[in-house]
This record gives sequence, structure tokens and C-alpha cells, in this order.
Amino acid sequence: MRLLTFLITFYAAVLLLARGTIAGYMSLPGGIIWLDILIAILFATAFGLFRGPGKGFAAGTLPIVLVGGGVFAMIQLDFIEPDPLAAVATAPMEATLNRAWDGHFRAIARIDNADIGVLMDTGSSLILLRYDDAIRAGVEPDLLDFNIPLTTANGRSYVASYQFSQVRIGGVVVRNVEGAIAQPGALFNSLLGMSFIEQLSETVIRKDAMILRQ
Repeated sequence: MRLLTFLITFYAAVLLLARGTIAGYMSLPGGIIWLDILIAILFATAFGLFRGPGKGFAAGTLPIVLVGGGVFAMIQLDFIEPDPLAAVATAPMEATLNRAWDGHFRAIARIDNADIGVLMDTGSSLILLRYDDAIRAGVEPDLLDFNIPLTTANGRSYVASYQFSQVRIGGVVVRNVEGAIAQPGALFNSLLGMSFIEQLSETVIRKDAMILRQ
């Protein structure tokens, strides 16, 4: 029983620490909200197992009731918007992204051979992918030469130049896009920068929506 409690607690802690990255791969509406509910359920379950049946179980259900009820109430009152990763409204040569809970615009972009969670970043001159995302997209690691200096919020690092064959978001498709790949562990989120955005005919922000047109 103690081993099971430890494993559940460890799993919940990992999800909590990596919730932002994991949410980037989720396509369910309100993905990060349901991830938070799952984390609360896991911690509640572990607490119930630790305290034993009866009183411990009853106390362990309290976080589930509070989190679940609170999320349901906020959805009904429109305090929580749909997950922007799943709410890409597509039309021919157009895509609309909803603003995320943290104020940023995010999307699931099809980059070469993989669907990758990206942060729209007009302050970045290039598409900049995390190393793990680049490998999933089909980049050969032996071809990467990390010789280009780059200064980020985390300090100075080096990236490898790379040209992506295709980047797709909804109905928007851009080919032969200049980009770069970060060293392993050097980047928290993959960024979709100006080398993609500047090839569009129009990029408009209206309140909580970013509209991409080709």
C-alpha cells in the first residue's frame, strides 16, 4: 500500500511540474484544466490511501469536489475559455487562435512530420524548436551544429540552424521556413516566430483571438 501511495504521489508531482509542457500536446478543449483535475484526483487518492479507509478517503475526496465544482462553475459563467490549442477554427488559408489562460497565443502546429505545441512569439525572428520536438519532427540529430549564439530569458546558449519543409496551422500552410533548434534542455516551449508569421498576408489580434491569413 505504501508503494502504491508513493507511486501515485510521484506521478502526480511529475504531472504538476510538467503541466505546461504536457498541455501543449493535449487536443481536448480546456486541456490544461482537465489536467489540473487529474492532478488533484491523484493527490486526493494518494492522501486517502495514506490515511486509510473511512476518514482518509472522505478527506481525500475534498480536493476533487472543490476543484471539479469550481471548474464546472467557471465554465458555466464563461470565466474559462476553450483551450486555444483545440480551438483552432479552420477555413481555407486561415486559422484563428484563442488566447490562453496565461495571456499568450498557443497552437498545435504540424511541423514536418509531427504535431508540436508552439507558442506564437513575434519577438523571435525564427521558428525555434525544443530539441525533443525537433527529433519528433524528423530532424536527424547528427546533422545539427549548435554554433549560433542566442540570448534568451534563460541566458546565453547556442542553437543549430535548420530549414523546415512545411509548417501548418489549421488552413495555413507555409513551406521552406527558416528556423533553429535549441540544445537539449535549453528551451521550455517551442516558439513560432517571424520567419513563419512574416510569410502570411495578415496577422490580426482582436481581443482574445489571433487570426492568421495567407
